[in-house]
Amino acid sequence: MNRTNASSLSAKVSLIAIVAVLYAVGKGVVAFIPSPWGVGSLYIGVFIPAYFAIVSDYYAVAIGAALGTFIGDSLFLTALNTTNPALSLVSGVPANFVAFFLFGWFIRRYTSWPAFVAATVSFVTLGNAMAAVLVAYPGAHVYAPVAALELKFSAATVTFGLTAFFNSTSIPAVIIGVPLLLRATRPLVGRSMILTRFPDWAAVRNARERAIALVFGVSFALIGAVFFLLSYSLSNYAWPNATTYFVGLAIATIVLVPIVGTIVAPKQAVRPAV
Repeated sequence: MNRTNASSLSAKVSLIAIVAVLYAVGKGVVAFIPSPWGVGSLYIGVFIPAYFAIVSDYYAVAIGAALGTFIGDSLFLTALNTTNPALSLVSGVPANFVAFFLFGWFIRRYTSWPAFVAATVSFVTLGNAMAAVLVAYPGAHVYAPVAALELKFSAATVTFGLTAFFNSTSIPAVIIGVPLLLRATRPLVGRSMILTRFPDWAAVRNARERAIALVFGVSFALIGAVFFLLSYSLSNYAWPNATTYFVGLAIATIVLVPIVGTIVAPKQAVRPAV
C-alpha cells in the first residue's frame, strides 16, 4: 500500500470514528426527551452525519452513522428504557446507513441549496420510515414496549406515527444545523483531509432558487400531515398536544427554508486555502 492509499484509508477510518462518536453524543444529549410512546427519542442529532455526508466521503459517513446510532442507543437510550441494543441493531443501524449513503450520494451529484432541501426531505424521510417499519414489525419481537403498543394500535399506525415524530425533529434540525456548520467550518476548506468538499450555495440568493427550496419545504409539511393523519389515534395517545406540536414545526420549517440558505450562503465562491 502506497502512502497516498494509506493516508486515504486513515482519513476514512478517522471519519467513521468521528461521526460515530459525535452522533452517539448527539443522541445522548437529547436522550432524556423520549417519544410520547416510550420508543426512541428526539432525533435532532442527525444534522451531524448529514453535515459530514456533504463535506466528506459519504460511504464512510454512512458507516459512522450506523455505528454511532448503535453506540448512542446502547449507552444512553437503553439506560432510559426507550430502546435496547437489539432494537437498535434491527432498525436504527440499517436505516441510518441507507439514509445517509443516499443523502451523500445525491448531494454529491446535485450541489444547490434546493437539492440539499430535497435530499433532506426525501432521504431523511426514507430513513425514518425505514426505521419505523423495522421498529413496528421485527422490532416488536425484540422490544416488549413495541409489542405492548401494538396491542392497542396496529403495526401500520405505529409505523406512521413514529415516522411523523422522527421527521418532525430530524428534518428541521438538518435544514438549520447543517448550513450553520458549513458556514462555521468553511475556512477549513483545503486544510483538512476529512473536510474536503464544501458546496457553494451562492445561487440561493436568487429568487428562483428560494422558490424551489420553498416547494420542498412545503412538501415536508404535506408529508408530515399525511403521516400524522394516518396515525392520529396514536399521536393523541398520551400526547394531547400532538397537533399543536406538528403544526408548529411544519410552519416553522416552511418559513425557515427560504431564508436559512440566504443567511449562510457565501458572498462569493470559496477558494481552497493555500
